[in-house]
Amino acid sequence: MSNRFIHLSDSPFVEAAFGDQQLVFDPALAGRVLSWKYSGIELLGSSGSDPVEFGCYPMLPWAGRLAKNSMLHEGASVQQEVNYQGWAIHGLALNQPLNSWTIDQSVESTTFTGFQTISNWIEVLDVVYVWQIYQRSITTSIQVTPRSAGTARVILGWHPWFKKSLGKESHAELVVEEAELLVKHDSIPTGELISFDVNRGPFDDTLQVPSRSITIEWPKVLRLQVTNSHKWFVLYTGDENHLCIEPQTGAPNSIDGQFGDSAIACSRSQPAVMTTRWEFTPIGD
Repeated sequence: MSNRFIHLSDSPFVEAAFGDQQLVFDPALAGRVLSWKYSGIELLGSSGSDPVEFGCYPMLPWAGRLAKNSMLHEGASVQQEVNYQGWAIHGLALNQPLNSWTIDQSVESTTFTGFQTISNWIEVLDVVYVWQIYQRSITTSIQVTPRSAGTARVILGWHPWFKKSLGKESHAELVVEEAELLVKHDSIPTGELISFDVNRGPFDDTLQVPSRSITIEWPKVLRLQVTNSHKWFVLYTGDENHLCIEPQTGAPNSIDGQFGDSAIACSRSQPAVMTTRWEFTPIGD
């Protein structure tokens, strides 16, 4: 048995909690997570006030940058609006509101579900976001369905700004068992792959991870394992206080460019779906 809520308070934000986890969503910004606490410890931060620079938000119908800030549609180049530092970056969903949302509570979990329509792209897309919050893990999903009778090619992803330090001198460490890094030119993948060395950095790079899992460890505090339905991640560590582990369904610029087989062709009968598990393990002193 579950209980459903469509409003929690007069606040423009929505709180959802279960067990040791408490999240605050902003329906005006695609249901992005503004605050994500585990056992009272805030995990997310902000590198600035631009919508690209804070919280945890969805990326679609593309993730990352587009070559020449455009994509092909029916043989013609369609320019996309530049939204950050000279780039059309991280898609169109991140700064658009949800149409509606619900919260379902049960004895096993709390679930936040957001519904959004992307109408300013080459195809109208209906999007469903789900955050299923358990005691020590969260399962998220993004589902995208085009309204037209044809197919649409999309890339989906999440962009969390995690803090590098959670106190107790807990400077974040990354664990990536095996991966290949996509060589880039002017921030766009060239098609070449090289072995990834986690000790190099700082990174602003795309990885193919066969295990589909990357772990962040804050010594003496917390371990977070991010396991995705797809093998693609973007890793950003160039900010002084934050790092971004971005699970994605495909490579940047792959709708038209290199690694095109990673773009998902979705339809009304076969939506594009990405699922991600975020699993916590407390680490004692």
